[in-house]
Amino acid sequence: MTSEELKSILQNRQSRSLRVADSKTYKIGMNAGIFQASPKPAPDNRIPVPFIRRAIKLIIGYFAKPGNITYLGDWFSERLKDIYDANDEEVETAAILEDALTYGAAYELHWYNQETGFEFAPIPVDQAFPIFSNSLKPKLIGFVWQRKTSDAEIATYYDDQEYQTFIKNGDDWRLDEENSGAHLYGKVPVLEAVIDRDKRNVFDPILPMLDMYDKIISMVGNEHEKFAEALLLLRDKIDNITVDENGLTDADKVAQWRILDGLGDNVNTAAAYLSKNINDTFINNTLDRYERLMYEMLCLFNPNDDSFATGSGIAQAYKIFGFELFIANLQAYFLPFLYNRMRMIAGHAVINQESEADSVTVKTTRNLPFNMAETAQVVALLAGGKQILSQETLLNLFPRDIVEDVAEEIERVKAETPTLSDPFQGLE
Repeated sequence: MTSEELKSILQNRQSRSLRVADSKTYKIGMNAGIFQASPKPAPDNRIPVPFIRRAIKLIIGYFAKPGNITYLGDWFSERLKDIYDANDEEVETAAILEDALTYGAAYELHWYNQETGFEFAPIPVDQAFPIFSNSLKPKLIGFVWQRKTSDAEIATYYDDQEYQTFIKNGDDWRLDEENSGAHLYGKVPVLEAVIDRDKRNVFDPILPMLDMYDKIISMVGNEHEKFAEALLLLRDKIDNITVDENGLTDADKVAQWRILDGLGDNVNTAAAYLSKNINDTFINNTLDRYERLMYEMLCLFNPNDDSFATGSGIAQAYKIFGFELFIANLQAYFLPFLYNRMRMIAGHAVINQESEADSVTVKTTRNLPFNMAETAQVVALLAGGKQILSQETLLNLFPRDIVEDVAEEIERVKAETPTLSDPFQGLE
């Protein structure tokens, strides 16, 4: 990679950077749609509703809660578990999923440190510039990580053999040879995680509805503020000095007509005489319709639905069925990232056992409400009499935070079960 080639890559980032910045506002709840409009005469409230933030948190909690993704296999326990624990893998995986849900794609950088060993961490998406081949199945052939520090602007380029660090000097980039070298992974040491085929984020389809929702909420806020301001301004305009032919001032007339009766003592009571006849039912129904549609178009169950928590088990299952189909599709695209992470580490020259990573199985569970009493009854029923299911299958009905490892649990049960000796043993 030459400095001119690097400069050319970074010059084409403008439109992508703007899109990433907009997506980030929706993730943190400061929706770009409500703030991009031109300023208007006061009052000009901009009230964003953090709907996307909540949706992303619900998806992460349902699919990637710590303990929901586990790795099965002796080779993982022997070689990778300590590496994963040292890197807080569960937290890192949730962070990668959050970026993929927000931006459509997320990136994880891998490196090897002589003192600390294998390390990996998400690269901020606004600092990531992947380079793919033009083949039918695009392959990552290069990657640029650009960031600013307190001292300089730095860009690091990675390919399948080495990394090169460049420091910006004016409009040009200078190669920093001291911080460049081989990485020994045998591939670009960056992984991409996606949640669908088109690398789209989870919320783009509902943005027009969300922006309209924000506008309605903001308009209601504006009307409340206009009403309060109208009262205050009117109070300043009332003439309490000049009298008419009947000896009444404007203030006397206002009091006589009870337009603002008691304004000085109770503004809220006086405000009722000037209130607009706004149909609250129409506004509430409109907002409820938008909210319902946004949940439905995200394939997300609505936790605000009163009938959801009180419904039967099968009724709740049907309500969550669409969300489960969405998660199943997301899982199909996200799991390859988890397998590629193991292959990345195993393929480094220090280990050089990439094929062993394929012996590990990634298992996922869902973070669903759990009824211990009901499950215990079902297990007792299936285990009693003529047992039709194995002990391993029955224990798998319990969530992982109760039965963390089924095989170990079976061994513990055996160890705690007393053995009865035969009193006639040895006698004929």
